[in-house]
Amino acid sequence: MSMEIELSVSDYHNIMNWYELAFAKHKPTEVDQKEHTTLRKISVMAQACIDEQKKIKGDEPETT
Repeated sequence: MSMEIELSVSDYHNIMNWYELAFAKHKPTEVDQKEHTTLRKISVMAQACIDEQKKIKGDEPETT
């Protein structure tokens, strides 16, 4: 059984906070590349969610 869920902007904010807390004690050079890659992915997903919410609310013209 599969279920589709959608994260809110607040959810992404929480995830970013958890991520930052998990790695705050490390220097950037001490964090593996895969963690940096994951953070970039989460950031892109969060920005896409924000952009979608703006389009829904009419704050931003839709591009084609």
